[in-house]
Amino acid sequence: MTCETRFEEILTSAGATVLRVNGRLDARSASTLTTRCAEIRAAGRHLVLNLAGVSFIASSGIGALLALVEDYRLARLQVRLAAISTPVESVLRLLNLEPFLHVDPSEEDAAQALKAA
Repeated sequence: MTCETRFEEILTSAGATVLRVNGRLDARSASTLTTRCAEIRAAGRHLVLNLAGVSFIASSGIGALLALVEDYRLARLQVRLAAISTPVESVLRLLNLEPFLHVDPSEEDAAQALKAA
């Protein structure tokens, strides 16, 4: 049984792109995520990463998230995680990664945080 990871990209008026991820965030999909996010970063847009539809996150997915945050920081842009799923939240808490990631309850809250920054 294969579980294809899907990505849906939405442009916002706040200079940000919302990228909704649905499925598993593993080695295969993490590389796709990194590529998609690099394109968004190259366009000079902030990123709101909606992880509500992520059913599983592997260590490669966590590594991709941390690398994205650093890459965006170096480009003077922000990454905000929005509406994270229970599996993602559990892993972030277990690894004590909350201090390194901006997590918002919703896409709207993330967009407001970007506007306020």
